[in-house]
Amino acid sequence: MGETRKHIPPYASLTFDEYWLEQDELWDISTKESKKQKEERLKKLNEQSMSDMPTGVSDNKVAKE
Repeated sequence: MGETRKHIPPYASLTFDEYWLEQDELWDISTKESKKQKEERLKKLNEQSMSDMPTGVSDNKVAKE
């Protein structure tokens, strides 16, 4: 019967600094993506709310009259 192969986690060969540098990079990527998605959601909601307004209100014609 063959020898059982042990699983070595990918971080096992990294130093402490290398590991945390990688974690910081992942955190930065995650934060940027979260901000991007939030901006996209807000933009979509804003566009929806503008299209739901009565004609003349969204382009401020009512306020001018």
